[in-house]
Amino acid sequence: MKPAPRWPLHPAPREGEALSSWLNRVAACYRMDVHELLAHDLGHDQLDDLDTAPPLSLLTALAQRSGIELERLRGMNLAGWVPWLIDSLDDSVPAALETYAFQCSLLLPKRKARSITRWRAWLPSQPIRRACPMCLNDPVNQAVLLVWQLPLMLSCPQHGCRLASYWGLPGRHLQWENTDAAPRPANQAIACMDRRTWQALTTGFVELPRRRIHAGLWFRLLRTLLDELNTPLSHCGSSAGNIRQVWEHCGHPLRAGQSLWRPFEVLAPAVQVQMLEAAATAIALIESKALVPRGEQATLFLTEPQTGFTNGLAAKAPKPEPVNHWQRAAQAINEAIIEARHNPETARSLFALASYGRRDPESQERLRHSFANEGIPLEFLSHYKPDVPFACLRQDDGLSDKF
Repeated sequence: MKPAPRWPLHPAPREGEALSSWLNRVAACYRMDVHELLAHDLGHDQLDDLDTAPPLSLLTALAQRSGIELERLRGMNLAGWVPWLIDSLDDSVPAALETYAFQCSLLLPKRKARSITRWRAWLPSQPIRRACPMCLNDPVNQAVLLVWQLPLMLSCPQHGCRLASYWGLPGRHLQWENTDAAPRPANQAIACMDRRTWQALTTGFVELPRRRIHAGLWFRLLRTLLDELNTPLSHCGSSAGNIRQVWEHCGHPLRAGQSLWRPFEVLAPAVQVQMLEAAATAIALIESKALVPRGEQATLFLTEPQTGFTNGLAAKAPKPEPVNHWQRAAQAINEAIIEARHNPETARSLFALASYGRRDPESQERLRHSFANEGIPLEFLSHYKPDVPFACLRQDDGLSDKF
């Protein structure tokens, strides 16, 4: 059987790019849309499942056409993120919310689990069309990340600016909700939270102040925190003050103005944004110790405490080291020799010290020879007079051995 031919043109997928976005860029190379590319070339006319759970046969055909590894293509749709990000794409799994969002605790102690039907983690009930303005305004690489289709991040991992709402199809017809606004930089709390989410998606782990954790735990901690921030104060007990403090600090109404509890995924996109901002604020408050949470996993956001041990006895100050006077004298003599090489007065004074008790001509000649070997010019000693007093000596070692 003849193997399927390769596409002559196919841009490489960007890290984290959605499958639909990449296929749209491939189709643009041939002045086609995605439906034409898949239907006419691969016999696949279903587009709704590209970013959710495309059939393995389609992914295999795409790998043959592009030469891109099948495993990478799997990661460009949500099915490839099971079970790290999502336990299951089946929305009828019993106790799915309880398993995902109620096993951990951050701001609140263990809460009473809620049971609902037809629920999947992070998959919104309304389509989300948010993207980085700087990414999509770049004509060379207008890629849409898969994570931007979920209420999971508020900023671009590359440019650090806030995601903005748009209409249309990137690369063809694109219109921003606020056409006049310049890209807004994300604040420090949001940028830090999103960097960790991006690290989880791309590396499989997250570095927290206490220790490194698995990506699956990070997503469940974040989803737990979002549910805690949406818990009515009447159910928070003595921790109600923590919930109120977070919302006051981030500047949004308590619980983003919600009066009834509903799971995060079914909230309006604007409300989800406020919830995520509150989550970023809560993490920043915990790490700065401005908030004292009662949840079991909150310590992951605190640095490891300094630990030590003692034998219970009073500490004794160490005894000072004894002064080595001979060593100091030797050091001073060496320093004097160095200066005598350039200073005639120091050279004559040093000669007077070295010739003490050795006034005979033979000793004087040997001493002059030793000075010359040390690099002290003999002309510095031509005016030597025995009655000149010793002066400006500054300690050094080894002269008594040298002379």
